[in-house]
Amino acid sequence: MAAATGRGVGVLQTSDFLGFTPFSKSGEKKDGPKRKRVNRNKKKSWKKHSDVRDVEEFLDDVRLQERTVGGLLSEKANENLFFVDTGKKKKGSKTDLKRLKRRTKPLRIDLNLQPDSKVLPPKDVLSHQVPNGRKLKRKREREGKLVEKGVLPRTDRLLLAHLDRPSPTHVDEANNNPGRGFYDLWGEMNPLDSASQGKDPWYLEQTKKSRVKRPDRLNQKPSELPAIEIAAPGASYNPTYESHQDLMLKAHEVEVKKLKEQRKLSRQVKFPTKDKAPTEESRLRELCEGLVEESDDDNPPEDDGELEELKATSLHPRERKTERQRKKEKEAKILKARQDAEKTERLRRQSLFQLKSIQTSLKSRQEELANRKKLCGEKQKAKALQPKRLGRLKYQEPDIDILLSEELTDSLRRLKPEGSVTKDRFKSFQKRNLIEPRERAKFKRKLKVKYVEKRAFREISA
Repeated sequence: MAAATGRGVGVLQTSDFLGFTPFSKSGEKKDGPKRKRVNRNKKKSWKKHSDVRDVEEFLDDVRLQERTVGGLLSEKANENLFFVDTGKKKKGSKTDLKRLKRRTKPLRIDLNLQPDSKVLPPKDVLSHQVPNGRKLKRKREREGKLVEKGVLPRTDRLLLAHLDRPSPTHVDEANNNPGRGFYDLWGEMNPLDSASQGKDPWYLEQTKKSRVKRPDRLNQKPSELPAIEIAAPGASYNPTYESHQDLMLKAHEVEVKKLKEQRKLSRQVKFPTKDKAPTEESRLRELCEGLVEESDDDNPPEDDGELEELKATSLHPRERKTERQRKKEKEAKILKARQDAEKTERLRRQSLFQLKSIQTSLKSRQEELANRKKLCGEKQKAKALQPKRLGRLKYQEPDIDILLSEELTDSLRRLKPEGSVTKDRFKSFQKRNLIEPRERAKFKRKLKVKYVEKRAFREISA
């Protein structure tokens, strides 16, 4: 056991090692925490191991003074911190003071709603901003300058003009007044035209407010067909034999055309017979079509010698023309041009003796053009009577309403009605291009119909 003494240490401690000097701390065991070794040349260590409690306490004291007093006490004046007690009492009894205090004292609910802090809340800049504030400010300044000069804004001028406008003296009479006067709208004495009677026509044309002219395109009908077409004579209740047979022939032609279309459609979708049905061999030949190339043995390639001769003849060297040859070619060109000019002049002289034939050909050409124009006009008229393609469906002529020979009667009372007036008007609208051709919507039932046999029906049927 050894006693180690040191500066400031007066307690005997046991240790396994001895120090070399009396002030050595190698053999001591301290009760307190071990001192940390911190690298203080880093900013991260400054923030982590620095003691800022004194700074935080100072800032908390400053915030407390701002909340309670409204600022730092060191910056306040003496008049705001102290008051002089002169010992004089204010006039008035205690009851008056209590009444006055009771009147001026705010309610408890108002005190609870007041903020504890005396620091003003931050100002919301966005709530005080006005859209186009600068523009409106300049507008107000400009209007103020104009008002100083005696010029009112446009809105004020329009309002004054509206107020200065005289009120109408004439008040229209109500239509539901039973005692109002009546007049003939199409008669000569019309009270509406009394103001313009006896005036100059030119003056009325320039001053009177006339009606808007209706455009010509609005007066054009989409079709030249009449609204109600007259039925054929054979559709009468008591037609003649010839007219009835003509109408029967038209109805027969329509039915034959429908039958032909139906047969054509059935022939196109008809399954081939056993002789024409495709076999496995024809199917395989169709799949291999174009994959195998057949060599043409009938056209053997030509010999190489003949090809070389053809190349030699086609690629012979071009000879240079002499001066004499070029001179002859130039003279030949000049001679040909002179002959062509003489021929043209000769034909022009001879055309003078062909005036009659030229006139005849011109007349025949004009007649041909006139006939073409006539045919074109007839086609256009016929086309104007036909319905146009206004939608995805084509117009289909309705069935001809006709009675058979045995169904004809000689009395209107026994006549059997045919067709429908509503359907006839609907088809007329389509034919006159007023509406597009339409078809009835196809409704598809989603839920199955469930049939239930009622008890009462079962009793009756049994």
